[in-house]
Amino acid sequence: MWTDENIRRIREHFIAVVVPTELCRDDGPEGAFLRAAGIDKHWVTSSGYMDAVSAGGKSLGQGMVSDETLAAFRKLPETERAAGAIEVPEIEPADERIPAPPKNGLILRVHGRFLSRTADGELRHTTGEDFAQLRGDPERLRAFRMLFEPNVEYLWLAEAEWKALVPKTPRAGDVVEVDPAIAVRMARFHLSPRRALTSEDGIVPRREVKAAKLRLVVDQVTESRVRMRMAGFVHTGTDYDAAKATTPNGPLGFGFASDIDGVLEYDRRSGKFVRFDMIAPGDVWGRWGDANNNSQAIERPGRSPIGFAFELAVGDSPSNRIPPGGHGGRALRNGYFAAEE
Repeated sequence: MWTDENIRRIREHFIAVVVPTELCRDDGPEGAFLRAAGIDKHWVTSSGYMDAVSAGGKSLGQGMVSDETLAAFRKLPETERAAGAIEVPEIEPADERIPAPPKNGLILRVHGRFLSRTADGELRHTTGEDFAQLRGDPERLRAFRMLFEPNVEYLWLAEAEWKALVPKTPRAGDVVEVDPAIAVRMARFHLSPRRALTSEDGIVPRREVKAAKLRLVVDQVTESRVRMRMAGFVHTGTDYDAAKATTPNGPLGFGFASDIDGVLEYDRRSGKFVRFDMIAPGDVWGRWGDANNNSQAIERPGRSPIGFAFELAVGDSPSNRIPPGGHGGRALRNGYFAAEE
């Protein structure tokens, strides 16, 4: 269980990594390492399965890290436990399986979070009491509590895409129609509540994108900066029907809709965006189907608020290189950079 103590133990004693299941079957050095540690014996990232492995590839146990896991590590020979004892070589480019961000591209950090409303209609963070299927069940509330926190992932823009957002001779009031492919990408891969907040769903099929539009309006131009306002709208899945938006296992399929607003600032001297803030405070409805299309415990009747926020990913943190969706190259293999006709 994801308790504060277990999270502390992982941070102090391990390096946390996510392993796409298909990597266990790969012929390269990463696949060989995982198979030698026995990680290929189950679906690595499905349903939260975890393994603890030493730097030398010895299995220390499956499941949440525990005192037994640390004891297994202490039983290893000193030659395998000492700092620097195991040298892990750099992987050759030909053996890389996790795709890297596009060259000279732009990376946005995407935050998604369940929201609720106060009696006055103001947005607020959710608590377990906002979910009827969890209310009054302390054990399930503890198990699901991480779903009430923000979830983070990453959006990629190719160099040509982000450069096309900046007018060549910008003037206040100029309108830039954003490439429809970017709006559809956001709708399919990033503004997807089920995938972003529960990981129980994959990519939104293109046929389920009912609307996806973005446009920029130049707000202010100086010698050094161009400031623009972003506006847009997305709608995926079903149309809202209050009579059918019931739970659990109501008849209405999943749906989501949101306006998009943002502020972008481009530094004319460096030729880079220095601000890329967007928000999508939307509503979700219908059945949050799990792998068997049954309602999930975080499903709520009617329309429920969910918020997304986008910002520039700055710095050189390894997490900034996590592919969209966080699952290897699946998004890129399923039309992530596809053009829209």
